[in-house]
Amino acid sequence: MNALIVALLLAAPPLPFPAPRVAQVTERTKFDPGTVLGYDAVKAELRVQCAAGVVTFKAGADVQVFDAAGQPLGTPARLAVGQKVKVWYVVDGGARAQEIAVD
Repeated sequence: MNALIVALLLAAPPLPFPAPRVAQVTERTKFDPGTVLGYDAVKAELRVQCAAGVVTFKAGADVQVFDAAGQPLGTPARLAVGQKVKVWYVVDGGARAQEIAVD
């Protein structure tokens, strides 16, 4: 049984983006790197300048932010304008962040 599981894991195609630390990756998971433009704590929205333009992510206090070393930083409210970030998200009534990593 263990050999079958290992074989299936090795046969799985690699992700088209870096793997998040804790977020569950599904076929709906998307990824964009960018620069923080601002965070609105009242609306729980994070604005990021990505390659495709400005993206507004729903990012409440339940979204974990990690530093470059992989240590938890807290919530998106800890992010500063100008920081480089990687955002893993799903599109569900808008872009909903699942995990954020600071570069």
